[in-house]
Amino acid sequence: SHSHPFRESKAAMTASSTPPLHVLRGILRHIGSTPSHSAASAPAKAAAAASPLSAPTPKTSGQDLSELTLREHVLAQYRAHQSAPPHRAAAMKRMAYDYLKLRDDLKERGRLHELDGGAEVKLSPKELTRRAAARAGLYVPEVEKD
Repeated sequence: SHSHPFRESKAAMTASSTPPLHVLRGILRHIGSTPSHSAASAPAKAAAAASPLSAPTPKTSGQDLSELTLREHVLAQYRAHQSAPPHRAAAMKRMAYDYLKLRDDLKERGRLHELDGGAEVKLSPKELTRRAAARAGLYVPEVEKD
C-alpha cells in the first residue's frame, strides 16, 4: 500500500526527535494566528517578545493582552526548559510537543469542519452518511437492491 510521503514524515516526528526550538516556533505561530491578531499590533508584540524586560505596551483589547501574556509565558517556559534537570526537561519537552500537536490537530479539524459546512444542502443523504461514518473511522457497507 502506498502512503502519502508528507504523512510519513509527520508520523516520524516525535517529542524526542523534534528540536525544542522547532516546537517553540510552532507554538508561537499558533499564538500569533489567533482570529483577533491584527497586523497593526504585530510590531508591538514582536518588540515586546524581543525585549522581555521592557514593559508591555498598552493594549486596546483584553484578547491582545492575553495573547501577549501567553507568548511571554511560553517563552519563559522555554527558557526554564534549558536550565531544568534532565528528567524535568524531558517532561516539559513532551508537554510542549503534545500541546503543539493538539493545536495543529484542532486547526486541521476546524478547517475540515468549514469544508463540511453546508454539506447537507449540497450532498445526498447517502453521501452525508458515508462521510459521517468516515469521520468516525467506519464505513457504510453497500446495500444490494433486489
